[in-house]
Amino acid sequence: MNKNLKNLISNYQASVRAAVDIMQRSGIPLPTTSSDWINTDIPGRGELEGGIAYFKHGFGCHVNLPAGPVDFDFGERGETDGFDLWRLVKFAGPALATYGFATQDEVKECFEAAVNSGSLVSSGYILYHVAGAQRSLADAPCGTPIEPR
Repeated sequence: MNKNLKNLISNYQASVRAAVDIMQRSGIPLPTTSSDWINTDIPGRGELEGGIAYFKHGFGCHVNLPAGPVDFDFGERGETDGFDLWRLVKFAGPALATYGFATQDEVKECFEAAVNSGSLVSSGYILYHVAGAQRSLADAPCGTPIEPR
C-alpha cells in the first residue's frame, strides 16, 4: 500500500479512537452493532466532555475534535476502524498535501490501487479495513482489538 495512504488511514483511525474515547467518557453508550447505534437514545446533536460538538447520523457520528473534525460509521459488530475514501478525504481536508497528495483524485487512485491489490478489504457495506489488521470494537475497553473475519 502507498505509504502516504497508509499514514492518512493511520491518522484517521487514531482520531476516531480519540472521538470514541471522549464519547465513552461523556456517558454516550457505545454500540455492539451498527444497528444498535441507530437505536441509541441520545440527542442527534450535542456536546461531549470539554465542549466538543458531535452530530449523530445513521450508522455513525461526526465529532469536532480540537485537532480537527472526524466522521465515522460503526461497523456491523460495532467496529470503529473502518473507513472509506470520502471519509479519508474529508478528514485530510485542506491538509491533503501534508499527507503527500496533490489532489483528491490522487488519493482515489491510491485507494483504488490498494483495494485492487488486496491491501484494503471491503466490509461488505461502504467501509473498508486494512487487510489482516485486527479490528477495534467501540464497546470494548479502550477499543480492544478483535480478530478480523
